[in-house]
Amino acid sequence: MKIMLKKYFCASCAFFGTLEYLFALCVPLALLSCEKSLDETDPEVTGQSPISSACLHIITRSGDEALTDNTIKQGRIYIFDSDDQCVDLLTTDESSNSATTELPAGTYSLYAVGSEDLTRFTLPTKEAATPTSVITCAEGKVMDDLLLKSATVTLADNENLNQTITLDHMVFSLKTVEVSSVPNNVTAVTLSIAPLYQSLQLNGTYVNNPTGSYQVSLTKAETGNTWSATPNQMLFPSKGTPTIKVSFTTSEGTQSYSYTASEELVANHHFTIKGTYVAAQGVALTGILTASDWGEDRTVTFNFDETVNLIPVAGQKYNDYYVISVDETHHTALLLAQHKVTYTAPAETGSSEEQDLWLSAFNTAMADLTKPSGAQGNWRLPSLAEATLFTSDASLYPTSDKSSIYFCLNGTVLNWIQTTGLPSNPVTKTGATINNTVYLRPVITISY
Repeated sequence: MKIMLKKYFCASCAFFGTLEYLFALCVPLALLSCEKSLDETDPEVTGQSPISSACLHIITRSGDEALTDNTIKQGRIYIFDSDDQCVDLLTTDESSNSATTELPAGTYSLYAVGSEDLTRFTLPTKEAATPTSVITCAEGKVMDDLLLKSATVTLADNENLNQTITLDHMVFSLKTVEVSSVPNNVTAVTLSIAPLYQSLQLNGTYVNNPTGSYQVSLTKAETGNTWSATPNQMLFPSKGTPTIKVSFTTSEGTQSYSYTASEELVANHHFTIKGTYVAAQGVALTGILTASDWGEDRTVTFNFDETVNLIPVAGQKYNDYYVISVDETHHTALLLAQHKVTYTAPAETGSSEEQDLWLSAFNTAMADLTKPSGAQGNWRLPSLAEATLFTSDASLYPTSDKSSIYFCLNGTVLNWIQTTGLPSNPVTKTGATINNTVYLRPVITISY
């Protein structure tokens, strides 16, 4: 996208004394040099200073020089003064890729945004816009191409100024995903990438938190053992080197493997991910990521880690431990103890200190419990929210329509929890009456 800026000054109007005479002579000349391409009644476009000495003409074009038609279908241009106040918001479209505004002489910051469809993004209004306004994919929409660029321009009286801005693609395109030599017993294959940025500021700076992930399901070819997908999906770049996870589903469950890429997935490139299953090693992605710059073709190559890394998946087993939840960004997972833990119940005292006695008994029992590999910290009681997750998973109670009764912490208060109506109509019940019929099944956080 290119923006052409021209300043015009109506010098012939400066010597006339009456407002009527000045208006009569200046307006025809202004129409010749500063014809508006926008609806003058648009409340987000109007509102310039009534004292205008410079005329700014802006033409928007894509930076894809290889294209014969590099017009931006939809564009917005935010204009900020030296106090970072948005003094104008111009729009362009495919049929009229130019816009004009009148501004007092001075220094301005221009922030241009372009896309095939800007309705897929949340964009600030003129009144709310700042250089750090956040742009995200709109709720319920699919990410589209997004281009941004900023520039600073100074408009002075009696000066003609041309300013060109080439907009940059702020997303990358995931074109193709392919995994070959997949075992015959696999019934589903998925691939996910994380962490990915989820938003960026109007000034082009990506927002660090929160991050997200992208997952795509692959389809088996009619012949052979290759699974593939062509999502052609636009995505914000990865935050650092991403983790690529491949999951195989069989009749016995889902097995997942993770790999850390050797470089970031950057904007302004088309990527293809190719992998190969190696039976002796599990999954070893020995393929490459290929990329072509939207301006010029090039290839980015990296080798996936050939070490098979089994990774935890919520609701599944990991090294024989049930996984309650997974934090893919920080590579941690919450595991449930394999069995209930035996404890020595304290005597019932009826005092306010009774809960502390129970907690002390639990800590003594949990201290003797073996920790899984990668454990961070010690075994602990699950929170109410964490306990709700594993008590409501019917796969843990295949022969019953209700879970066991477990201890948990509701804030700092010792509670019990049970889920009934499994698997079709789960209802969670809690209570604060504590006795030794309640099971102790602690949780622990691990890194992977």
